[in-house]
Amino acid sequence: MDTPVVVNSSVSVAYLQGLLDYLARQGLDTHALLERVQLSPQILTQRDQRVAASTYLELLGHGVQLTGDEQLGLHLGEAVRPGYYGVLGYLIMSCATLADALHRQARYAALVGNLGSIDLADEPPREGQEPQVAHSCLPFLPLHKRQLCEETLAGWVTFGHWITGLDIPPTEVRFQHAAPADTSEYQRIFRCPVLFGQADNALVFPKRLLATPLGQADAQVRVMLDAYADRLLGEIQQGSSVLDRARLELSRQLPEAGADLQQIAARLALSPRTLQRRLREAGLSFNQLVDETRQQLVLNYLRDPALELAEIAFLVGFSEPGSLARAFRRWTGQSPGEYRRHLQDH
Repeated sequence: MDTPVVVNSSVSVAYLQGLLDYLARQGLDTHALLERVQLSPQILTQRDQRVAASTYLELLGHGVQLTGDEQLGLHLGEAVRPGYYGVLGYLIMSCATLADALHRQARYAALVGNLGSIDLADEPPREGQEPQVAHSCLPFLPLHKRQLCEETLAGWVTFGHWITGLDIPPTEVRFQHAAPADTSEYQRIFRCPVLFGQADNALVFPKRLLATPLGQADAQVRVMLDAYADRLLGEIQQGSSVLDRARLELSRQLPEAGADLQQIAARLALSPRTLQRRLREAGLSFNQLVDETRQQLVLNYLRDPALELAEIAFLVGFSEPGSLARAFRRWTGQSPGEYRRHLQDH
């Protein structure tokens, strides 16, 4: 079997800064939070650097716990600022129309964080309603999925109001997760029907809004930022960071030799100690890298109905399916079989 695609999930430091700024405004000590996930405060001076997505999501989880705000993702999205999207934020603002902006957002989303896939598509026609489009996202990592989806959709609404100058609510908002007990904050922020337990996470709005001209459109700036964004995206897709290269080597090694730090370090022409230090700078220990890579590989393999659980266990370096099942329950709260059935239902 060919080496599978590993989702090299990471987020930009600019996006991490947005989360930390928000938590600081809630009275939390951000240096103490960074210490919890073993990130150096020094990383905040390197806005082009990237950290492991799981580290960002772990910080998000600590934020929920320490603020007691179960809707932290929603409130974080509501507070979004263009700078938190880094180059992408300024590129979107320079676009001529909302359609241009949304297509660029889908194309360059990985610059902010490759946490999931983004799509813009026509909605099925509905009787008595003008044509609609859905801007949807599907996160790759199950960890804190609800918070991430709510942050993403609330952020899109906030940013959309910002760049268009229009205060028009969406027609409908859909979430895959179950409805919380209190939905009043969703109504306040989205001001439209919000549906839960759906097949996707999406904002639905009238198709005519795609033609809305943007107030800060600047063709010259857009061309320049397009070229820059293309170069950055190429670097991310090539997996040029030590974190990405280590993930790829590990995914190749797991079926044959399991997780061997020394072998991977040798393949990357680093000493084991240097590899551990470089991983730590991105927010992961070697053991966490192994766990996260296995998780992403298993989620990928479960989409192939021809693969038995015993084969998947072997491919990710587990000695038997029981070990895989225990790890999968820890990652997702489900058995692999339940997860597979859910995929088939959708």
